[in-house]
Amino acid sequence: MSEKKRANALLQECYELYRIKLFNYCLSRLDGSREAADDCVQETFIVFYNKLLDGEEFENPRAFLYRTADNFVKRQRQKDAVESKRSIPLDDAENIGVTDEYLLQLDLIDYDEIAKTLLNLLNDEEKQIYGLRYIQKIGVEEIAERLGISRPAASMRLMRLRNKIKDMVYSYTKGG
Repeated sequence: MSEKKRANALLQECYELYRIKLFNYCLSRLDGSREAADDCVQETFIVFYNKLLDGEEFENPRAFLYRTADNFVKRQRQKDAVESKRSIPLDDAENIGVTDEYLLQLDLIDYDEIAKTLLNLLNDEEKQIYGLRYIQKIGVEEIAERLGISRPAASMRLMRLRNKIKDMVYSYTKGG
């Protein structure tokens, strides 16, 4: 069996065995944030898969997966802590002055048009995946079935799509 086939087989096996358990573990550590937990699990399996492709052997894949997921959880919690420092308590928000000019600028922004513009920059497969997941609200397993790919592959494509969209939004809002 080739190295890639072995890596794919072990990834598929571990994904089926541990995906839900890892998700629940991350979810509990991230105060119920489903999206953050999903991201941590996907990142964990990406690291695992890349190590498998590099020929790394695992005596205990479960331990590696949990340790890796825990590292991603810690990073996410640090990121959340930084974000919470940037926000202000609701009671203090009343004291912040917002000018009429600023409110007028917000009213002039056509967010639907921005979304359409960015989505039109996606290729056909990305648009299909986006539609299935975020418009039709279909789960990863059904997306995998519809596309004729494995669940880990569907999960990977969703993660890449989310990252691409985040980068596009960032570039768009920075005028780039």
